[in-house]
Amino acid sequence: MRVVGPSGKVWIGEGHDLSPFGAKVRNGHVRLHTLVRLEVDLPGGGPPLAIKALAVRSEPDGVAFTFVDLARAQYHLVRQAVDGLLLHTKLWIMIVEADRAAAGVLADYVEREGHAALVLSTAEEALAYLAQDRVDAIMLDLGLPGTSGIELLEALAAREVRIPVVVVVSGPTALAEAARCLELGALDFVTKPFEEDQLRMVVSALSLKSLEERLSG
Repeated sequence: MRVVGPSGKVWIGEGHDLSPFGAKVRNGHVRLHTLVRLEVDLPGGGPPLAIKALAVRSEPDGVAFTFVDLARAQYHLVRQAVDGLLLHTKLWIMIVEADRAAAGVLADYVEREGHAALVLSTAEEALAYLAQDRVDAIMLDLGLPGTSGIELLEALAAREVRIPVVVVVSGPTALAEAARCLELGALDFVTKPFEEDQLRMVVSALSLKSLEERLSG
């Protein structure tokens, strides 16, 4: 990715976390709030796409830019590129589910979509794992033994852990529980018994949210 500054000075950096709203460029630095031109080589070839961008965050390994006055045609080209990249982005998804059959259904779907699944059966196991390592997303059943799914969500919120979470609900109190989880920061919810269209929607939402978190993180 080429970065052309106001004076015409050019540096070439490695582009990361491309989205329709911005991108990170490594191996270079500009002052914050500097308006530049990014020349982006999109997957699939063709001439570079020239985009006006504003430097919004400086980091040790590069600069994060937000796109400015992106034309509709440019937006659609970037969106198509992002959609293509997401199809090849492998997520590490934690599934916290005590029911082995339900956990198997979720893990099989996640892996069929090209992602990796880590299956745990209790909130305690999830918290212990997250104290040592990080995942890209979590699918969390609320009906866990011991510490409940809602208590796990509360613990993550208290620790300011920014990981996209989809909750799994069932039974007559499902909607009330889902509403409480959304208040705690859950991205969405899925109900038992699972339907493939619903799983497709929430896994797609986790992919998009994970990309957004990487861009802003």
